[in-house]
Amino acid sequence: MRYVDTALYNGESVLIPRKGSLNNVLYVNKPFWTVDTMFYSKMTRPNVAKFAYFTVRDLDLAGMNVGSAVPSMTTAVLNELEILLPQEDILSQFEESVSPMFLQIQANNADSANLATLRDNLLPRLMSGELTIDG
Repeated sequence: MRYVDTALYNGESVLIPRKGSLNNVLYVNKPFWTVDTMFYSKMTRPNVAKFAYFTVRDLDLAGMNVGSAVPSMTTAVLNELEILLPQEDILSQFEESVSPMFLQIQANNADSANLATLRDNLLPRLMSGELTIDG
């Protein structure tokens, strides 16, 4: 493994697997670095990333597999996909509708990470008897 100190991309992106679980499409909206088994996208229009995520996620990418031993996707296959985008006002309405859900997911993930850290710090102390719970 190598170390990087700068992100490959910082913004909304749809990550599409190149190898392995081809249907494991991800939405990202923070600085990231990806490995060579994942394609990433750069949005050229506003309010399109979340729509693109749901559209690509609903495609049967596994059915477009071009690999033999390991499921594989190529840029040639992706470039052949035709995806219709709604008009700007529809995309804007869609963005307005789904953004609160994405913000809640982000908040839930942060809470989950904080709880996992708390668990990881407290559990060994409870197991060793260093901490006790009165009850």
